[in-house]
Amino acid sequence: MAKFDMGAAWDDAIQLLKAHRPLTGTIAAVFLFLPALAVAWFGPAPIEPPAEATIDQLTAAMQQNILQMLPYQIGVALFTMFGTVAIMRLWLSRSSTSVGEALGFAASMLLTILAVQILTGLMLGVGFLLLIIPGLYLIGRLAFVAPLVADRAIRNPVEVIATSWQMTRGNGWRIFLFLFLVTLVVIIAASLVGGLVGMIGGAGSIGKMLGGLVEAGFGLVATMISIAISAAAYRQLATTQAGDIFA
Repeated sequence: MAKFDMGAAWDDAIQLLKAHRPLTGTIAAVFLFLPALAVAWFGPAPIEPPAEATIDQLTAAMQQNILQMLPYQIGVALFTMFGTVAIMRLWLSRSSTSVGEALGFAASMLLTILAVQILTGLMLGVGFLLLIIPGLYLIGRLAFVAPLVADRAIRNPVEVIATSWQMTRGNGWRIFLFLFLVTLVVIIAASLVGGLVGMIGGAGSIGKMLGGLVEAGFGLVATMISIAISAAAYRQLATTQAGDIFA
């Protein structure tokens, strides 16, 4: 079984981010950045609990915030899934692919990737309920579901999950660590910049606009990096295990 090389995968992820930049930039702006920005600017304001609130009041405010944001979060998630498959199709296609073809492909696979995300979400939920460690391990083993949909156009969600499980055998923890380290850097950077913008903009409308821009911008960066590292890891193991050749 081939061993996953984090350094090689990172180098490939950088190359993927540079590839088809105008095309992927357009898709990312429309499907990853603008929906998140619209929710940040025009979505419902958070419900603030009263001063010296009790535990019940804090819990009620949190539940209300979750419920009022849920439709917006579902909408953003659908746009993100669509954009992710389209971008990965451009990166992983074995032949020249236009933006229109990538978007058409993503539309045809949207129900599949939605079903895959629901199934993997349930698996991860069970893993984290059992113990944190099984949940973390599952992240690595299920990391190839989106690249598999984009590259091989597998429509059976169970087959997608089973193929990811087979391809990542012996490399689950390496892939998780790769994803975790990159994500951690992005989160730290987002927290630092977000805190600085909050201090500059304050709590008024200007602060909300700046905060929304920063939130949507870092969400875009984090998603693009996540897509790239997942695709790069997939390309590496697909090439070493099956001899696949990517352009």
